[in-house]
Amino acid sequence: MRNSVVFVALSALGAVNAVKNFTIDPSAVPLTQRSNWCSAQGNTCSTLCDGNPKANSCDPNLLTFNCLCQNGTAPGLEYYTQTLPTFICQEAYSECNAANVGNAQGQKNCTTSIQDQCGSLNPDNYTAVAASSSAPATSATATDKGASASATNTPAPSSTKSANGAMPTAVGHLGNGAAAVALGLFAYLL
Repeated sequence: MRNSVVFVALSALGAVNAVKNFTIDPSAVPLTQRSNWCSAQGNTCSTLCDGNPKANSCDPNLLTFNCLCQNGTAPGLEYYTQTLPTFICQEAYSECNAANVGNAQGQKNCTTSIQDQCGSLNPDNYTAVAASSSAPATSATATDKGASASATNTPAPSSTKSANGAMPTAVGHLGNGAAAVALGLFAYLL
């Protein structure tokens, strides 16, 4: 019985953390391409923050970025095309695919474990969220820490009272709570 409960708890933790962040070596991508990625990232951040982001920066050398809307939310860039998280994901897929030439199962794994996780929503189809006075919501920032090329999600306070509201779509912050629950359950079983 104990093993079943631990298995279920750890499985739930894995399911919650399905949003993946990929890391690539920035120097493996030409600087002009990384600069183009940053330009697209900035445009998408602006679009998803209704043309008025509070923070909108991108470093093509480190492939780090910061996108924050006026109401304090981050717009879930990992779900959209034309964003740094998606460009990094697609590059990770290309590198994985190239490393598995002649290995059909390896390439299939690249598709399911990497490419299928890349953002696919078109930012041009984004519709601004109408101003509301609903209860505060939580979102996640898409700000990289350090010199890593992967995007990370960290909690950020938000409210949907602003006329410049962005719909929070990132759920990466749920992983921390699921991890705490899984650890607590595991400790209880011991």
